[in-house]
Amino acid sequence: MGNCKSSTKGGVAEEASRSSGSSSGSNDGAGVELQISTATVPSSIEGDGFAIPIKAYRPVNTPIRSAVFLIHGGIFSYGDRESHPTIAEGLAKLGLCVTTASFRNGEEAPHRTNITMRDLRDVIDHTRGEWPDVPFGLVGSSSGGFFALTLMQTLGPAVVSFCIPICPVADPFKRASYLRSSVSGSAASEGYAACHDPTQSARILEKQLSFWEKDEDMKEAADGLKTNRHDIPTLLILGSVDKNVPFEVTAGVQSWATRTIVIGGRGHELCDEVVKGGGYHCYLADIDRFLDYCLSKREAKDG
Repeated sequence: MGNCKSSTKGGVAEEASRSSGSSSGSNDGAGVELQISTATVPSSIEGDGFAIPIKAYRPVNTPIRSAVFLIHGGIFSYGDRESHPTIAEGLAKLGLCVTTASFRNGEEAPHRTNITMRDLRDVIDHTRGEWPDVPFGLVGSSSGGFFALTLMQTLGPAVVSFCIPICPVADPFKRASYLRSSVSGSAASEGYAACHDPTQSARILEKQLSFWEKDEDMKEAADGLKTNRHDIPTLLILGSVDKNVPFEVTAGVQSWATRTIVIGGRGHELCDEVVKGGGYHCYLADIDRFLDYCLSKREAKDG
């Protein structure tokens, strides 16, 4: 795979590799070339036989700062390794080895089956195995932000050095409650600053419940994110007019995140792609500064 490290060890199958010099839509990382490859990682579930498709982005002409798993969003029900390409490339051009994956979720793998978390853990183990000598972090988009935050709490600092949730569905039950209010037409009167129309809210709610199924499961999941149990550096990125994830959904994480950035005039599109042209609406510079902070903090602790 040229300059991109990969192997067939542990059943990992390399499928393709290409180079990219395309822009991430920001001035950050200008001139950084990327090696992009695809592969599969075998599921660790006994008798499962599923191979998790992954995609890797590696900078080839800049120092490697860390490896990250970018967990895609998609209302807990869709998305794949091709999701959020400008975010993946933007992160890679900051010196990160980025992995994305087509993990199972939604009605194919509801919450109570634990298949989604098993898939995510398998990809984490693979990514850390590929890059054992650099720190590892989690980045999550929308519903992927929930998974990133949960895995951060579960795995702890022995595995996760930092977490960057972008417009995360941090409290699935509060998000479902907001959507139900939107469907009934009462969201605005209940104080939500920005809300979807009833038809769009009903569609999102249906997709979310295909994964969660029960309110008590969503409540229990949110309880696990009330505090940052391990004090892992966390950069929370939000849009001020997000109709998918209003502030109420992320209030708990806002109370303990290391830093919270709210980008004015922007909504849920922030977790789908990097804002073109850079400027203050582009959060890559904020991520760059955050990485300097948390990676230097880790080095000081290790030293």
